[in-house]
Amino acid sequence: MRIGLFTNFYLIFIVMVLSLLILLSSHALGTLDEITKAERQKHRSLQLANELFQSSENLTRMARSYVITRDPTYERFFFEILDIRNGKRARAQNYPITYWDENRVSPLGALGNPIALVDLMRREGFSEHELDLLQQSQKNSDNLVNIEKQAFAATKGLCEDKSRDYTVACPPDRDFAINLLFGERYKAEKTRIMAPISQFMLELENRTQTTLGNLQSKFQQQILLMLAVLCAALLVVVVATFYMRRNILRPLDYLRRQASSIAQGSYSTRCDISTRNEIAELGADFNTMAEAIEHEIMKLKQVEESLRERLKEINCFYAIRRGMEAGSLEEVCRTIFVELIAAMQVPSIATIKIELDDRQFISDDLGRDYKRELRKQITVYGEPYGWLAVCYSEDQPFLLPDEQNLIDVIGDDLGKWLEHKQAEARLLVEQELRVRDAAIREFAAHVERMREEDRKYIAREIHDELGQLLAALHLEISLLKSGEDHRSDRVESIRRNMSELVHKADQSVHNVAEHLRPASLDLGIVTALKKLTGEFKKHSGVSCILRLMDEPVHLDEDQTVAIFRIVQESLTNVARHAEASCVEINLWQSANDLIVEVRDNGKGFDSENATKKKSFGLLGMRERAAVLGGSIDITSSRQQGTEVRVRIPRKLTDLAIGPSLSLRKQSIKNLLGT
Repeated sequence: MRIGLFTNFYLIFIVMVLSLLILLSSHALGTLDEITKAERQKHRSLQLANELFQSSENLTRMARSYVITRDPTYERFFFEILDIRNGKRARAQNYPITYWDENRVSPLGALGNPIALVDLMRREGFSEHELDLLQQSQKNSDNLVNIEKQAFAATKGLCEDKSRDYTVACPPDRDFAINLLFGERYKAEKTRIMAPISQFMLELENRTQTTLGNLQSKFQQQILLMLAVLCAALLVVVVATFYMRRNILRPLDYLRRQASSIAQGSYSTRCDISTRNEIAELGADFNTMAEAIEHEIMKLKQVEESLRERLKEINCFYAIRRGMEAGSLEEVCRTIFVELIAAMQVPSIATIKIELDDRQFISDDLGRDYKRELRKQITVYGEPYGWLAVCYSEDQPFLLPDEQNLIDVIGDDLGKWLEHKQAEARLLVEQELRVRDAAIREFAAHVERMREEDRKYIAREIHDELGQLLAALHLEISLLKSGEDHRSDRVESIRRNMSELVHKADQSVHNVAEHLRPASLDLGIVTALKKLTGEFKKHSGVSCILRLMDEPVHLDEDQTVAIFRIVQESLTNVARHAEASCVEINLWQSANDLIVEVRDNGKGFDSENATKKKSFGLLGMRERAAVLGGSIDITSSRQQGTEVRVRIPRKLTDLAIGPSLSLRKQSIKNLLGT
């Protein structure tokens, strides 16, 4: 039976048994209450019968006491007792059996309603036969009362009249009264009273005893039925307990022991439960769970073994990575030999070969024959560069896929390391080239400064020395002019020719000096540009607009010369190639830079082709800007004109000149031999 069904049946049975016990207990209590009521009724019935008997005795006692003592109290008590029994006088609430005592004092306490003794007997449910017996006894008692009244009249001196009332006066006859109350007639009447009462008592006893017997028998049956139900319930509880121990508790304890066995590591433990309830299903589920746990444990062991192998591979990978950080190619290969062989499943039969371009490295050279080989091609920048191979001297079912993955990773990492080494070599070469380029550029700047100094010196010498000579010669010719009275026409002609030649020579000297080194450069970039644009308009006929900023411009000599030469070269290109009608020159400054723009409306040119053709004019302009740490942007397109924008730092620093200035200076010294 299933536990759920058993539990439902058991609960239903317990509820039914409890309900039946409650019902039987209720009936038993009701029966017990009926027994109590019957006993109380019997007691009250006996008390009423005893009251009838006692009232007769009290009447006799009061009557005899009055006749003997002539005390009117006894007469009053007599009639009170008689009125109470007949319902003419109120009855005390707790009417005692010995209602009257010898103290001649009425014992009546709190009074109730007046009710006759016969009515009380009817109220208690007496049978008709019992009531007839009591009424017969009361009738006999009334006859006895008549005798007692006759004795009272004789004692008082009253005789019976025609209406049988004692109203006629006559001599008192005390002896007659005593004889009436103590004579045989009185005793006979007294006996007649007791006979119905005795018969009533017997009838009452039989009836109440029968009623009580029936009720007690019913109560006993109910108790026996309750005991039977309890015994049946106890039997069912015993059976249910046995069933629970056999089919529930023992299987559960067995299942607990098996679960504890699995918890201790015995994963092959299984449950064999033969019951046909949920415990059996739980055992089956437990077996399924145990099988799943055993399967998972086996998988975990396999995973653990695999992780152990992977850990070896990871350690191998990171050891090789650490070996690649600061080692040469031979050291890296030796690290790969040591770590990769240790990571193999069977390192004793493994050999590693590394082939790189025209070089070959091998872990051992025992001349063994290899039956299985795992290879990985090493690529550098996407091009084949060599091979990494792991060779086995025996043919066994190794974990080749995982080992192949490790070899692939190491091969790729070796290729990247080679790429990194080549990149480092290229960076060193590029750095050396940059240093040499910076040195050459610095040397070119130095040569350019030397040229400017030479130009400045030559221009000054031409202007000063040759100019002075020409001036002196011109002065001498002027002196010849002052003595014109003494010379001939031929001499005058020679003097004029000489004067013109001297003037032309002076003009040529001035032009050469100005070309080598414009004197306006010594006055600042603004003055130099103004004079340059004026000369350009004068000689080319092209409109030239110069826009200058309001603030003064403070530049050193190198910056002034560079900007002037760049603008000069730009105007030369405009005059030679642009076919422009207008040129615009703008000079302004930003927060950190001085910016010069030269813009024309000429035919323009292809800047890419000009770069490919290596135009030395444009190249010189770029180099001049680069030497000063600045930049130059040349924008041009066909029929759209050209724009040259130069950006020069306002304050030249070592960083503006370029990186590694000390290294450049050292290279320049090496190139100059100083």
